[in-house]
Amino acid sequence: MKILLCIILLVFLAACSRTEPQYDEIENYAHEEYEHQEEGINDDIPETTDVTEREPAEGIHGLLSVVTYGDNRAYILGSIHIGREEWFPLTPAAEAAMERADIFAFEIDMAAEGGRCLCDPEDCDCGCDPYYDECACFVMEMMFFPEGETLATFLPQDVFKILMTNLRTFPVNVDAMMNFRPTTLSEVMLYFVIAPSLGLSADYSIDTYVFNRAEELERTTIGLTDFNDHAAFVSGMPEEYQIATARYFTDFDTMLQETEELVLVYENQDIETLRNMVRLGLGEAYELYAAGEITAGGLGLSRYWHYTVGNYRSNFFARQIADLLTQTQEPTTFFVTVGIAHLTREENVFDALREMGFTVEGLY
Repeated sequence: MKILLCIILLVFLAACSRTEPQYDEIENYAHEEYEHQEEGINDDIPETTDVTEREPAEGIHGLLSVVTYGDNRAYILGSIHIGREEWFPLTPAAEAAMERADIFAFEIDMAAEGGRCLCDPEDCDCGCDPYYDECACFVMEMMFFPEGETLATFLPQDVFKILMTNLRTFPVNVDAMMNFRPTTLSEVMLYFVIAPSLGLSADYSIDTYVFNRAEELERTTIGLTDFNDHAAFVSGMPEEYQIATARYFTDFDTMLQETEELVLVYENQDIETLRNMVRLGLGEAYELYAAGEITAGGLGLSRYWHYTVGNYRSNFFARQIADLLTQTQEPTTFFVTVGIAHLTREENVFDALREMGFTVEGLY
């Protein structure tokens, strides 16, 4: 797992935002990297049914559900990217599904070993071997400003002052953070400062646990997203989003409280509350706009994130799962892990699969 840290950072940078930032207009955001196959779904897929109602299971179930197509089957589990050791093992249904799985699929291939660098060797200033490790090179360029640029020079002065005021409440060396891009800074604080303060760790994330189980079972692991494509997707976040992230960066105590609340909701498997939390963001943006508390730009970037990034990704993952089921010739059982927000947001993986004609059966 040579590039696990890079993968973690990439996933975190693409995770759902908890801010309502400002942006002048919604840009047309092209996702050529994620072109998917529109054909290949047979017309004879069984009619859709609602998720089966079951008694609540003990332990973490992550909305475990199963989708079948002929002799192929895909178990889908909603994950969270930090966790506690006592969360494991998962609910018996999830553990049994992993035992039955032939292939494990994650948002990104967590077993990736790097490859040709994505950046042009002549333009790559991160000091890596461009033919050895794409992660070391490309992620460094995503995480840090180019030479000569810092938070102080990149951000508007009023935003920089707010960021510095909040950042100084954290137990970190603020000067060491000056070369981080705002999105990286926010996620580094969350996962490497806030999480440990709450007894949480990426080492005990659902994704990491499932990946380790796959290795124990000596199963193949794949990514729903190619690493190169995912890195290109994340790097395409507009500058306005970077500025907005800095503008709404909160203090240590607030971030601590918000993270603890979110993790407890997942820990208690309070899916309805989680569903409401995921879907409230855009609604709150409209309310704030109506009250005159944010600009049309703020509403614009909120819409950009929710629709272009969040909902787009959910539909993309659903299409990839559909392709696995319909295009795998040999009878195969897949165990798929995606962020639980992609199973609960207004456009989610389950609904997208149903719209394609699949039956989604809940096992929780």
